[in-house]
Parts: sequence; structure tokens; C-alpha cells
Amino acid sequence: MKRILALAISVLIFPLIAFSQPKLEIVGGDSYDWGTVKPTQDPLNTKIKLKNVGNEVLKITEVKPGCGCTTAPLDKNELNPGEEATLSVTLRIAGFSGNVVKSIRIASNDPQNPNKYLYLKANIFHPISISPTSYFAFNEMTVGKESTAKVTIKNNTQEPITLSDIQVTPDNLSVNLPKKLTLKAGESFEVVAKVVPDKKGYFNCTVKMKTTNPDQKEIVIPGYGNVKESPLFNN
Repeated sequence: MKRILALAISVLIFPLIAFSQPKLEIVGGDSYDWGTVKPTQDPLNTKIKLKNVGNEVLKITEVKPGCGCTTAPLDKNELNPGEEATLSVTLRIAGFSGNVVKSIRIASNDPQNPNKYLYLKANIFHPISISPTSYFAFNEMTVGKESTAKVTIKNNTQEPITLSDIQVTPDNLSVNLPKKLTLKAGESFEVVAKVVPDKKGYFNCTVKMKTTNPDQKEIVIPGYGNVKESPLFNN
């Protein structure tokens, strides 16, 4: 009789224990999409609500962004059933182009999902793009020998864009850019940079220019290379 009674009690209590647990929900879904944005909108900000939809206290033990471009401070770590917390999300988009996806890991005592992920999405549209890389890549640089690097600038808008006020560093770097260059809608221009290194070691340069596009008022193209000593000096 006692065994039957104990079994009956356990049958009644077990479901209560099994269903007495915290549960984390990201209000609005597990992803947030800013859609198409411009570089001038950097940084992107939003507030995400986290809710305890369980029936026990939810303890959020860690909020860890996937990269240094993202911050997400939380206003409180313990949530009673039905209570919400606010995650203040900031995503820095400087240096990014096209579709970007970043993640934030949220660790808690939710037994079903101890590590929940929030995915952040944005499509960064640059009115002017630089390809195939965003910098001049100088290869096989040698003291006293001319080295060349190229990039292509493209107008991605439906309006003409004028480039002007070209600034080049160092002085021995030359580029094939005129004082003013107007790119029609969709038009591209190959920029050729040339330099004759005068010393061995790490080389870097910068080409800056102003544009008439309000969403990308300036273009900065860096350049890098490693200069070797001339074979003439090694003999």
C-alpha cells in the first residue's frame, strides 16, 4: 500500500518538477536585421528585449558578442517569471561592406537552451566601392625599382560623383588620378599607384580624395608592401 501511495505521489510531483524551469525568449525572434544601411549611419543601435517565459527565476550568466565590433550591455541579469530585460546593442560597421552577420551568445540557466544566440544582420551599401581589395597591395618591392599596385573605384549610385582634392602620401608615390574625376552612374576607374622605394623595410602609403556624395564624403585608400634590398647591394 505504501509503495502504491509513494508511486502515486511521485507521478503527481514529477510533472511539476519537470515543468518548473526558467525559459529564455528573445522577444521578436532570434535575429535582428537593420536592412540596407549607409556608412554614415555607423554605429547601428537597437534595443532587444529578453523575457523569462518560464515559471522559475531566469539567471543570465553571460552576454558575449562574437566580435569586437559589437557591444551589448544588459540592464539586469535575473528575471522573475514574465519579467523582461533590455539588451542595448551597438554594431560598428566601419570597414564592412555588403551583407554582414554577427552574433551574440546569451548564456543562462535555461535547461533547454543554456546558450542562445541573437544574430545581427545588415547590408552596408557604399556609394563608391574599391576592389578587388580596399587597399593598394604592393608585391615584390625592391629598393630603386619601380613597384605598381592597382585598385578599381566604382560609382554604385544612379547619379554622377566627382572626386577631387587628391592627397598622396608619401611624396614619391604617384597615381594616375586627375585633379577632378567624374564617374557616371555605374562607371568604374582603375587607379594605378607607382613608387620607387628608396629604403628597405615596411612600406605604407595613403591616397585620400573628396567626393560629392553626401553619404561618402571622403575616400581613403591605404597601401602596403615590404621592400627588399637591391641585389646590387648584396654582392
